[in-house]
Amino acid sequence: MFSPWGRREITERPEWYSDVCADGSPIEFSAAFSADSVEIRVLVEAVPDEPDTRAAQRSAAEALHGLTRGCGAAGERLAAVWDLFLPDEQPTGFAVMYAGIFAASGAPEFKVYLNPTANTRMTGAARVREAMDRLGFGKGWEAVRAYARRGFDLDRIVYFGLDLLDGPESRIKVYFRHYDIAPAELDARMEVSDEHEAGHLSALCRQLTGRPGNLREQPLVSNLTFTAAGGHIPVSATVYVPLWLYAESDRIIRDRISAVMAELGLPDDRYRELLSRVARRPLSDGRGIHTYASARVQRGRPRMSTYWSSELYDRYPPARYQGR
Repeated sequence: MFSPWGRREITERPEWYSDVCADGSPIEFSAAFSADSVEIRVLVEAVPDEPDTRAAQRSAAEALHGLTRGCGAAGERLAAVWDLFLPDEQPTGFAVMYAGIFAASGAPEFKVYLNPTANTRMTGAARVREAMDRLGFGKGWEAVRAYARRGFDLDRIVYFGLDLLDGPESRIKVYFRHYDIAPAELDARMEVSDEHEAGHLSALCRQLTGRPGNLREQPLVSNLTFTAAGGHIPVSATVYVPLWLYAESDRIIRDRISAVMAELGLPDDRYRELLSRVARRPLSDGRGIHTYASARVQRGRPRMSTYWSSELYDRYPPARYQGR
């Protein structure tokens, strides 16, 4: 996942400001906790030789070639939409982010995150709609459109996720960034998925950020997940609460996450253990390690995920994605 770019020396400031972490770091760690298991994930962006999108495309292609040839990742569905998200004509922004998922129950799995605004020839919404159609999820677009009911400016599509797996449970994910939205409103929208249990999001946002109401400094992110087995109805809807601007330190964020886990009935010992392995400094000396957290209850089973920056560049990262 880190070859060959991972051998480079870390510079004082990022030469390529990655979309993976708030401070531009190209590596993010995360873990998903349920009552009986822990899943470890690593998200990366292949750092290009030169700070431009064409070079990023080349780096991504090399990395993905290694995943499909050497690690068992399935590349057929990615190949079907490659020209949409890695265009030859005037590409812009990031090329591909990719993740490995590691669990005790089986072999590693891989997925990619693609850029809906890969160039100006198509809008992000049009590009994702075309991708869904090519992959056999065209009827799911109505759920996406209804979910973004304020329009794709305020409910902006920001990533298109794709499992590098074969089979009916292989997922696609449409990610949104929601500007100036009340958590209660987003919670109600998430009922587009039959599995969503509404009524928890406002309290979760307040517990994790210490803020009631809208999170204007750093907006909420969410996704809708589709599988072939689920058809045109999203099988899940998940919200990611931004953390790094809403506390003075990672120690405060840690305590908030532990409190949420306790309320959900999830032990926090594995979370704290993994956090101690990720952190390279005292938690009170910055607020850049924790990036997002998500929690949901499906069929009575709680699950919480936490996301950690490798924090290669900044312990106090600024707000990102403010432009609309």
